[in-house]
Amino acid sequence: MNFFNFFFLCEGYSAKIHIMKKLSYYTNPEYNEIKTSLLSARQSEEGWLLELQDTIFYPEGGGQPSDKGSINGIPVLHVRKSEGKILHLCAQKPEGEVLELLLDRPYREHYCIQHTAQHLISSVLMKICGAATVSVHLGQEESTIEIDTDDLSDNELLKVENEVNKEIRSCRPVGALWVDSKKELEQYELRRGTEKTENIRLIQIEDLDVTPCGGLHTENTARLGLVKYAGQDKIRGRLRLKWKIGEPAYEDYRKRFAQLETMSSLLSVQPYDVADRLKELLDEKKEESRQNKVLMEKQAAYISHKLSMSLTHFPPLIIRKIEDCPSPLFKGIVKNLSAEHELSFLICAEDGDRLNWALHLPDHEQLGFDEFKTKCLSLIDGKGGGRGPLWQGSGSDPSASDAFLEGFRELVAL
Repeated sequence: MNFFNFFFLCEGYSAKIHIMKKLSYYTNPEYNEIKTSLLSARQSEEGWLLELQDTIFYPEGGGQPSDKGSINGIPVLHVRKSEGKILHLCAQKPEGEVLELLLDRPYREHYCIQHTAQHLISSVLMKICGAATVSVHLGQEESTIEIDTDDLSDNELLKVENEVNKEIRSCRPVGALWVDSKKELEQYELRRGTEKTENIRLIQIEDLDVTPCGGLHTENTARLGLVKYAGQDKIRGRLRLKWKIGEPAYEDYRKRFAQLETMSSLLSVQPYDVADRLKELLDEKKEESRQNKVLMEKQAAYISHKLSMSLTHFPPLIIRKIEDCPSPLFKGIVKNLSAEHELSFLICAEDGDRLNWALHLPDHEQLGFDEFKTKCLSLIDGKGGGRGPLWQGSGSDPSASDAFLEGFRELVAL
């Protein structure tokens, strides 16, 4: 019988499980490299799919991604189970009778830590909150756990986080074992059940948690380092909890600490007073904005009044460029002037590298926006629109403001 002629545990073919138990990624997870031979190779649209005599590469499954590494220096792109075989995807077919497999150890360690922490967090969530894990996602920056409830209090989540880190410091041993019968399985209090009755791989965290799992894990909880709750969202009517685990948790702490130190220095307060000082500044800013709005409205009313007193034609018409007029003030002036329904005007004002303009034509039946657009807007490379009698917009050539106004004067034959 071919060495890899078997089906994996998840497919329930127990006669082949004994061989799978002897694969190096299970029997010697500490190995970083081994030598083996090629059983078969076939080319697909993805690349070369290789079946090996032995492997240190964990195939994707149980929420844990496949290992990375190389075969004779050729990068392993993916490892998966397929029809009872483990297939290694490579861009090229390796040469030679003896193949050297080299594992990306940091990548493996990261996901062992994420996976073990997920077991521990799920166990504590069940213990403290009665919340069962529905699904998990193990990521590079954070991992998520979806649970069968739509609400947990901040106090509950804090208790979970504290309990998880307490168990990390306790350095609880983590181990894998195989159960070969339903009777033997009944000896364990499983956090999550299984339909299988034989050849079941269990992961046990001392007396805290036992659950069926085919993934790879750390040898103890101390290897997890630190776990930090990082937020939540709702999906399918359930909570999905976010967690920073291991090095990503430390890195997150370092970044937050550096940011807090920077804000503390900029605000000239102690780090723990930053939030209070920011609130004070926001309140001050809010009050300044309120006062500025009042002043802006008064200024807009004053300028509008002066403009309405400088009419150049009957019916009333204003053609004017307003100096030192930022966009908020310009909008206030337009609002005030257009409220005088019989008043026609074209006004403009520079704001940075733009020329804001507004056209109000309540009584010029023979003059419309299309004529204005054709003759005047092109002079300032302008754009805009609206609904009569008021149109507004801006142009990208403020230097042409005089020509813009003169073009409108010619249009209305002043």
